Amino acid sequence: MSLPRNLMRLQRRLEETIAYFAARVHPVHYTPSVYLGDHTALTLLQGRLKMFVDTRGNDIAPHLLIDGTWETNYTRLYERLIRPGDTVLDLGAHLGVYALLGALATGPTGRVEAFEPNPRFAALLARSLAVNGLSDHARVNNMAVGAEEGTAELLFSWAWGGGGHLTVTPGHVPEGGQTRACRVVALDDLFPDPSFTVDVVKMDVEGTEARAVRGMRALLARSPKAKVMFEFAPGMLAAQGSSAAELVEQFAELGFQFWNIEPRSKLEAVSPATLGAMTDGVRNILAARELPDLA
Repeated sequence: MSLPRNLMRLQRRLEETIAYFAARVHPVHYTPSVYLGDHTALTLLQGRLKMFVDTRGNDIAPHLLIDGTWETNYTRLYERLIRPGDTVLDLGAHLGVYALLGALATGPTGRVEAFEPNPRFAALLARSLAVNGLSDHARVNNMAVGAEEGTAELLFSWAWGGGGHLTVTPGHVPEGGQTRACRVVALDDLFPDPSFTVDVVKMDVEGTEARAVRGMRALLARSPKAKVMFEFAPGMLAAQGSSAAELVEQFAELGFQFWNIEPRSKLEAVSPATLGAMTDGVRNILAARELPDLA
């Protein structure tokens, strides 16, 4: 038996209403993307931030373009660590997921300094900050971070843009790769003001973490509330002439403790000895002087 016309109209209206709100309260279901030409698209990050993306990527870009999210358990913790007015560093910003979320979380009274050595990605991030009205308190630095001022060769590919790194064999370019010179800075030199401190650092620099920490030792030493989220990959550290033990020791000397970042953003304490003995695998780690308040 067919429904009366008025009930059919009501059913259709309910379906339209449910679809409307479902699309807007769940960003994974509402991620409009517009192709702008020149390998560039404009999408929506977490349903709330406009973001320019290089469409050639096979790693991060598809997730942003289709789902509007990236590393949700990691970004959820990151946002909970930041308080309004905080100073945030994004080291290895790539397209800027963390820089954008950090700028939104810290607000206009805070400060975000993002570092990205690839000029294409740095330019896209600058556009993303501008279109969201965040440029007044968030800045993109087109450079890599290290132990001292200098230049290096950046090796990258457009297909796997998130894996760009400073090469250890200059002149050797694998198939599909490209290189270009980039500036390297030590953060202690870039921010020498003793009153400048940092609250939250996200670091993903593909194996050069030990050099980056060496270059910001003074900054971390004078930042008692500093919390550092970083990708811990002993194999990549070794490829860059470092080791898990070296990186762990640098943090431990400054009074930092360590936690594994588990699924659902749960923190699980891990000893320096355990981390320092690792030779392979990849973990996401939080380093801080005390367990942060995530309330």
